[in-house]
Amino acid sequence: MGALSYLLPFVLVLGVIIFFHEFGHFITAKAFGMRVFIFSFGFGPRLAGFKWGDTDLRVSAIPLGGYVKLEGEPEDHVSENTAALGDGKDFTTRPRWQRFVVYLAGPVMNGVLAIAGFAALYMVGYGIDAVLTDPPVIGAVESGSPAAAAGLQPGDEILSIDGAAKANWEDALVAIVIRPDRTLRIRVRRGGEEKEFAVQSTSNSTQKMGQIGVTPLVRIGQVLPGSPAERAGLKPDDGILSVNGKPVASFADIPALIASAPKGPLGLQMWRQGSIFDVTITPENGRLGIANKTITKKLSFVPAVREATAATWNLVRQTFVILKGLITASISPKAALTGPLGIAKASGDAARSGIRALLFLVASLSVSVGILNLFPLPPLDGGHLAILAGEGLRRRDFSAAAKGWILNAGAMVLFLLIGLVLYSDLSKTSWLGKYLP
Repeated sequence: MGALSYLLPFVLVLGVIIFFHEFGHFITAKAFGMRVFIFSFGFGPRLAGFKWGDTDLRVSAIPLGGYVKLEGEPEDHVSENTAALGDGKDFTTRPRWQRFVVYLAGPVMNGVLAIAGFAALYMVGYGIDAVLTDPPVIGAVESGSPAAAAGLQPGDEILSIDGAAKANWEDALVAIVIRPDRTLRIRVRRGGEEKEFAVQSTSNSTQKMGQIGVTPLVRIGQVLPGSPAERAGLKPDDGILSVNGKPVASFADIPALIASAPKGPLGLQMWRQGSIFDVTITPENGRLGIANKTITKKLSFVPAVREATAATWNLVRQTFVILKGLITASISPKAALTGPLGIAKASGDAARSGIRALLFLVASLSVSVGILNLFPLPPLDGGHLAILAGEGLRRRDFSAAAKGWILNAGAMVLFLLIGLVLYSDLSKTSWLGKYLP
């Protein structure tokens, strides 16, 4: 049952994403009047289906995505209906721009799915800790951490990492996570002046994700009327740095810190608009009267689509930042790449968390699948798009031998990339990670 709790959500998530991708190819080919022999949900032996004109709409035995088979497509050397050849519905006889659109439609459909997933998420309501959207002010510095050794302090606001400005904690955390075991140039604002520090990041032994030993500032979202916090002058958006000298790494730490402290007044170190100050508060019934700062996205259709489009574009932007880091070797592949094992674990965790987490995962992964398919490597869509673009520039087709060479070379590189992703996945597991570098 344990394995099924990961396998079934994995099949669902990946199946939906690839199905939508193939549907993009299918519907555009149909719109151009091309002959589509098969549109299958899943691979392998046909289980059930029906005919729509020339197309066998089928469900196949292995439910990991799907595929579309077009008449005359480069990979399809044997037609299923040779008597119909020559009637103008052959894929290869159509203008290049139409073939280009058919190949491009798959990744575009992944973008549409991502926007639809995020929009559905925002319409049902999705609560998130506001810390990711807050400016990257450091709340706690772990003792003995790289940040502490470099001289970073609670209350420092991160302005840039390796010269790239960071507007919020999401951007800052991504920049740190994808740079394990590297020296980072971190510029901060402390009080009224700016300082730059060289911080040597470390990495988790299994996940290979960069870390420097800092946590975001914990902010107050609400101060209850008549509470000890209100009487002490605390305000919404104030940050809590420490309670009785003990650092606060998350809002969940606060009840435990209050409970473990001697009865009576508590000393809190606070942050407000760049200034650090101390207050004394006496809890009532073990409470200060404050609530965590959260953001709930629950929007009507048009605003939800607008926000979803922005979220999708942000993911695209972050993905290309990571790809640039991989190409320039400034980012460890282990930190940036996730394969089937990682996706299966994420799918299982999301399924247990509920529909909101599943929607978020499907939308996020759909962006990655769409971008991956745009890589200029045959047999990916991007490889075929590159061939068509090259033929368009030459104003004539490549020879069959040249196309075969390009397809074989692209497939070899793709297999190497798949091997790298699988290695990255296995190196993060507890049972093999200790044996792999």
